[in-house]
Amino acid sequence: MSKQEFFIRAGGQRIEVTEEVYLTYYRSKRRERYLDERDTVQGKVLYSNMDTDEMTGEDMLADLNATSVEDSVMQSLMTDELYKALDKLPEPERALIKALFFQGMTERQAAATFGLSQKGIHKRKIKILSTLRKILEN
Repeated sequence: MSKQEFFIRAGGQRIEVTEEVYLTYYRSKRRERYLDERDTVQGKVLYSNMDTDEMTGEDMLADLNATSVEDSVMQSLMTDELYKALDKLPEPERALIKALFFQGMTERQAAATFGLSQKGIHKRKIKILSTLRKILEN
């Protein structure tokens, strides 16, 4: 009795394989076909199906976590306005705001640096922020 031979196609050639390899290969091929058929029935589309010469299908989708150009421009304009408003403050007030908000000092650290109480720093900060708000509203 002759032994049955098993072949698979790879690279345009027939390659003899064991029965186990043959069965595993064709099971995986059939599974792949089944999944493709199921996706077609359910109307699913692969990003790779949208690939063009210029970009991939994934690149065509909006990144919901990305900052929009409009938001970046608005942030830049608001930052410019803030710096202009800060320039209108007297130097001691500007120094306090820069220490608290730009250098990351706590009110307690600023009190030690400026020789005032923490409560005094807090009151000045509130007053300066109110002044900045009025400058920015105009």
